[in-house]
Amino acid sequence: MSAANHLKKQNPVILRGTPITPSQALKYAWWFESFRAKLSTGVWRFSYFKKDGSIRQARGTLCMDLIPEERHPKSLSSAPDVRPENYDTFPYYDLDAAAWRSFRLENFIGFVEEVK
Repeated sequence: MSAANHLKKQNPVILRGTPITPSQALKYAWWFESFRAKLSTGVWRFSYFKKDGSIRQARGTLCMDLIPEERHPKSLSSAPDVRPENYDTFPYYDLDAAAWRSFRLENFIGFVEEVK
């Protein structure tokens, strides 16, 4: 519920310009948690809008076993976890770029597939 409240308070306009309702905030918070859980277990292809409006096809993960040790967060405070101040952006490790990336949740388009 705190994720939904944060989204509602911090983003009065969300989903590419559409005002958000309390039920949308709950749905968004649920999506955020399920997306994080999926990326924590493996590699997924997904897409989102970049800041310039182009579409980014990403292959990413949050599974530390799949991320090179030198790219692991230096401390627990910088780990890609769910923190109240970070509900509007989503960090992930981009396997193609071999670097950490993030995107705004309202720019998410959808999953393409799980990479085996």
